Amino acid sequence: MYKKRFAYSLLLLLCTVILSAQHTVSPLNKRDRFYGYVLCNGKRVDAVCHVKDTTNKTIGIGNNSYKVIAIDTTLAGKIVVPPKIMAPDGLEYTVTSVSRHAFADCRRITEVVLPDSIHDIGDQAFMNCRSLRGIVLPPGTRYLWPYAFRGCSNLRRVEVRATVPPDSYNDVFDDHTLRFATLVIPASSAKAYKYAFVWNMFRYCIPNWDLRF
Repeated sequence: MYKKRFAYSLLLLLCTVILSAQHTVSPLNKRDRFYGYVLCNGKRVDAVCHVKDTTNKTIGIGNNSYKVIAIDTTLAGKIVVPPKIMAPDGLEYTVTSVSRHAFADCRRITEVVLPDSIHDIGDQAFMNCRSLRGIVLPPGTRYLWPYAFRGCSNLRRVEVRATVPPDSYNDVFDDHTLRFATLVIPASSAKAYKYAFVWNMFRYCIPNWDLRF
């Protein structure tokens, strides 16, 4: 009899704890992705936002799965990624990364504008964006992961505004890009880029004197 009472009390306590936890968990803790937006030629379109850190309120545009395309692949023209996005929990989240596969196979987009808050470009983020002609990597860019710009056969200008060369894998760009695209770097960091892995593999490199400080 005592054992039954003890088991019942323990079960009741466990149920209370579970119900209490469910009541206090926010929607972003239950699922770590939701639909935000990017601008396509000035119009809002859905984009999956992946929550990176609820404490610091940061998110990444994209999804944590190779199977899910975050952006409609039929979109064409200019894409603008906003610096902040309002989430379902009512909080404003800073966009700090382009997650893996986020823009992959968007073969008709010609330009992507990233906010200065971006510091991380995920693997295969822009893979096979065949109409993409130029990309500007913001000043805070720190990491470029594998295959981020592979298959971007028309990429002709890569401007990096970071004074410290971002860490990159050797397969971020394909050989065609390294041979024919122009790398634009801060004038004050020319020596650093000259000895930085991957960045020193571009055939054409010019300093941007507006970014010398």
